[in-house]
Amino acid sequence: MDNMFQHILFITLVSCAWCNIAPTLEWPLGNTTAHKEVMTGRDAHLPLSNQCLIFSPEYPGLHYEAITLTGDEESYVDFYLDGKVELTDLAFSLLVYPLGEPKGTLLNYLCNTGNVIRASVLEGLLIISFWDEYGVSVGATAVSEVLISDRWHHLLVSREYNTGRIKVFHNGELIDDIDDDFPNKIRLPSKGSIRLGSAQKDTDDKFKGRFSCFQLYTSLPTNEDVRSSLKYCNPDQWKIHPQILLEQKTVGGVEKLCVADYVVPREDEDLEPKSCDVLNMACLTSELNWDSVLLKNKWSSSLRDSAYFHLIGRDKLPSGADGLVIGDILVTEKKLCSRLCLRVNGCQAFSSTKLTSNTSRCIMYQDVTRHVQPKLDTFYYSLS
Repeated sequence: MDNMFQHILFITLVSCAWCNIAPTLEWPLGNTTAHKEVMTGRDAHLPLSNQCLIFSPEYPGLHYEAITLTGDEESYVDFYLDGKVELTDLAFSLLVYPLGEPKGTLLNYLCNTGNVIRASVLEGLLIISFWDEYGVSVGATAVSEVLISDRWHHLLVSREYNTGRIKVFHNGELIDDIDDDFPNKIRLPSKGSIRLGSAQKDTDDKFKGRFSCFQLYTSLPTNEDVRSSLKYCNPDQWKIHPQILLEQKTVGGVEKLCVADYVVPREDEDLEPKSCDVLNMACLTSELNWDSVLLKNKWSSSLRDSAYFHLIGRDKLPSGADGLVIGDILVTEKKLCSRLCLRVNGCQAFSSTKLTSNTSRCIMYQDVTRHVQPKLDTFYYSLS
């Protein structure tokens, strides 16, 4: 094999440690936005029987008031995840002001099989727990004396996919960093509902306090990202500036602001995967789409995170390899072939042939053959 063809392509799925990470989703939860989401437009759900809210003085430095959850039966906010964003590395951030003794469930993420994430306060302990789609614990930690009554706190909790490591930050400082032999490389369910201010099954377990700027990250924030995360709570960092109408009403003797003409956010369209007849990056990064691709092509996932691919030939295609083909698919860009081979179980080699400016043909092989034939605009790689 000529030295000119001996190039190495290294594929790895890692977080961008030098980037300033913005939240994937953010709900300011203020009197200027109410239930509106400001990064993608994925609005929160309010109780159908009660869209009237209490707002209280804001977190210092923010120019909108904070929602107050009173601990009453209908005092909570729900956020729905549609399964399109993969939950590997993840973090959530929240500004919270306990009213009285801190106790109850701050946050509860539930999928159709049970709890996924729960953050609660019990007898002075801040307890963070994670479960997989089968209800198996994949990490937990408890930190004492974190939340103090009647003052603002910034909480940020992250979970690392590769190690299961959990980090807890309080007011920008790392207060807990634990990797107690938690299961590694466990993807959390990415379709379900997050409830703020209450558990979803044990509805008596409520948290009374002010809440502001709830953020969800789908990558791991660095220490610097944590310290700068609150800048995204400011309107000049939002991608969407919602227009809402709030009407002042007296409800049960309490003055509240009610969302006028509230419409339940539609979720139906988000529950269907993309067709992925021509594979793009969204087909690989969304758990919903990827599961559909695996099922459609009768593939299984390799669970690999990284791999080396060696260039066997340029302008060359394997010959007599029909019996080795495990996949033949169109992709929007050449680099997706390597990522596809990385993620499909049994793939040991692939060829990529450019068809148009935005379409390539990717063929995956279960074994490597050195027999090649000329094929213009084709690259043939093998897994080392």
